[in-house]
Amino acid sequence: MKKIVKTPKKIGDMKDPFLVTYIHFIYKAIGKKLLKNKRFNDFFKKKIYNKKYELILKKSNLRILPEEYFISILINISGIVLLLLVLSLFYLFINTIVSMILFYGGMILVFIIGVLLYDFPIYISKKRGKEIDASMPYLLPYMKILAKEINLSKIVEIIDDFLIYKEIKMEFRKIKYYSSFLGYDIHSSIRMAMLSCPSRELSDLMNDLVTISNSGGSIYSYLERKLDNLNTEIKAIEEKNIETLLIYSQVYVVLLLISPLFFTIMSAILNLINFSGGLSVTSTNTFSLIVWMLIFLPFAYLVFISFVYYSKPLYSRLTPIKE
Repeated sequence: MKKIVKTPKKIGDMKDPFLVTYIHFIYKAIGKKLLKNKRFNDFFKKKIYNKKYELILKKSNLRILPEEYFISILINISGIVLLLLVLSLFYLFINTIVSMILFYGGMILVFIIGVLLYDFPIYISKKRGKEIDASMPYLLPYMKILAKEINLSKIVEIIDDFLIYKEIKMEFRKIKYYSSFLGYDIHSSIRMAMLSCPSRELSDLMNDLVTISNSGGSIYSYLERKLDNLNTEIKAIEEKNIETLLIYSQVYVVLLLISPLFFTIMSAILNLINFSGGLSVTSTNTFSLIVWMLIFLPFAYLVFISFVYYSKPLYSRLTPIKE
């Protein structure tokens, strides 16, 4: 009976964000043709291309080649500058001030867009690294249970096949890709995947596992110690977070519970004092009170809830994915 070999899923198998799809389109439509020109190609490689982005783009898992990324930035920035020049010249004959504002304001905007696009892969890479680090409290207990019965190769396979957090799953999928599809042994596969891993914590963990596995040590004992240390860190983080939430709760009571009540009562008393005839209130005061109660307060509550939620440690905000 033939053994069925499961073809590994594509690394980073997910829907591409709009930016990635757009970059691929710009590169195929314009970029490839420009790079065929020798003079432009030489200029591009010497002045624009940044070799360090090869690793950054791998860590960001955007599935874009560095030449695609930089040529797309160059084409878009050039197109925006050209459009600004045309519009500025057009308005120059109508209104000089508008033309100057349009040109200089547009150039500032172009600079900001250029910086944001240049730093976008770095931002994604750091974001992935933080999410992987935050997933470690959920990964280590799982790995510890598996390590009691099975070897490192099987652990990697099971983690990729079962429910896990997205960014961690991507890194283990890389390891499985190198071993199952490219034919590397499990230790070489892990070391290859480590090169493009955005998380220092996960890289150190996998490096230690390879070292222990090569030396014949106990992976289970190592993960047990690692998990104990991590639980101690989490306990300290949770205690600090509780102290912070206590301060937030006091602010909430004073600003969003007592203050509105105090404001409402004082407004009613002042209206009664100003109008000796009885309970009449001015339309301006009534409108202000309605705006305060129906618009400002709900918005303030929403902002406060969001603030409290995002002050929580990232590992407590992660949600698993299902495929």
